[in-house]
Amino acid sequence: MADKRSQVSAKIKITIIVVVLSVAVVLGVKSLKAFVKGSVQANISARVKGDKKAPVHITEFIDFECPACAEGARHIKKFMTEHPPTVYLELKYFPLSSHRYGLLSAQYAECAGRQGKFWPFHDYLIERQANWKRLAHAAPAFEQIAQDVDMNLEILSQCLKDTSVTESIQKDRQEGDTLGIKSTPTYYINGKMVVGAASLGTELNKYVQEAGH
Repeated sequence: MADKRSQVSAKIKITIIVVVLSVAVVLGVKSLKAFVKGSVQANISARVKGDKKAPVHITEFIDFECPACAEGARHIKKFMTEHPPTVYLELKYFPLSSHRYGLLSAQYAECAGRQGKFWPFHDYLIERQANWKRLAHAAPAFEQIAQDVDMNLEILSQCLKDTSVTESIQKDRQEGDTLGIKSTPTYYINGKMVVGAASLGTELNKYVQEAGH
């Protein structure tokens, strides 16, 4: 009789342990999904930089595979370093169909932004553009950048499957089309359209001269 009671007691304990573990797994999965969802939806202002009260507002339409875009990005970064309170920058996606990694690089950048890592990821994309644009498959290079900027790779994987990522990129692209943008980089500096990295440099230098900086 004692043996039977012991067996029943053991079965009850095992059942309780199984139930507890099952609940823990379910809660863990739900927590992870909530975390991923929250991370994907967060940082909607990740693609802006600088003081919104700055006298110069730049909206940049970029294709990360575009060499002139890389030149322009380096110019803006240098200008903002030398004149930190002067520029408020907002970046928008304009991937060109002629660039095989234009859309893919934007998708990775958007996911980086949703983890609060947009600008570090952006800078690496620009710095390494000459390398990854020549690759037969660029995704591994983008994954490496994600690691280098300390992104959560599991969340990144989920984010890349999220249709809202491509929708966000397409929204920017459609806005650019509506504005009549035909090439990258195209900037709007205090509302004035400026096309090309060379024109950007001229426009910013003109502002410095006029402002007496």
